[in-house]
Amino acid sequence: MRRAAPSATRAAHRLGWLLLCVTFAACASESETETAASSSGTPAAEPAPSAYVVRLDSDRSDPGQFQLTEEGPALRILTGPAGIAYRAEDAVQSGDFRVDATFTQYGAPVGYREAYGLFLGGLELDGPELEYTYLLVRPTGDFLIKRRIGEITETIVDWTPHTAIRVVAAEGDEPENTVTVEVADGQLNFILNGQLAHSMLATEARPFGITGLRANHRLDVRVTNWTLAISATR
Repeated sequence: MRRAAPSATRAAHRLGWLLLCVTFAACASESETETAASSSGTPAAEPAPSAYVVRLDSDRSDPGQFQLTEEGPALRILTGPAGIAYRAEDAVQSGDFRVDATFTQYGAPVGYREAYGLFLGGLELDGPELEYTYLLVRPTGDFLIKRRIGEITETIVDWTPHTAIRVVAAEGDEPENTVTVEVADGQLNFILNGQLAHSMLATEARPFGITGLRANHRLDVRVTNWTLAISATR
């Protein structure tokens, strides 16, 4: 994720490997790891811990089935169970800000209805009373806005078609969608590929807190241009 502000130089955040089995090709078997270590004469290096935290929707889900890897400046997310990924430092306490991410979806058949997107206003994300508001899109061309508090989710905008969303129209399509949420002049705006999809008073959604990514079940998405920009006037 890139973090930007008019008063500071935008810096690229270093993304490490999660302590999960997180690559398609790098999840070698134990025997392969032992062979590589013995042939080189030195123990195989342990992967660096990631700055990203993953929180699954259900405590009963297997964390190893939510895989997040670095692909250069991008992130690749493959899911079995649904969940969120975030970094504690990507937080906003007040004022105006904007969060953007571009998602490319792979392997979705026509009519596939699992969704991905952004969340903001994350509070108590490591506890039972977590809170956040999220904007999701899916490759059938519709979007959803919800608020989660603990185990309860409140629908702000139910699944609604929007012409800005790029869809899976034929087998093999890999739609790319840029999802944006911003707080500006007291309004909370939800933007899809540059087009405003919904706007509401920021105070109605409690937007301040941690920002991050959300991916539902059985998805393969690549995330680029993941940026948090904070107004210098806040």
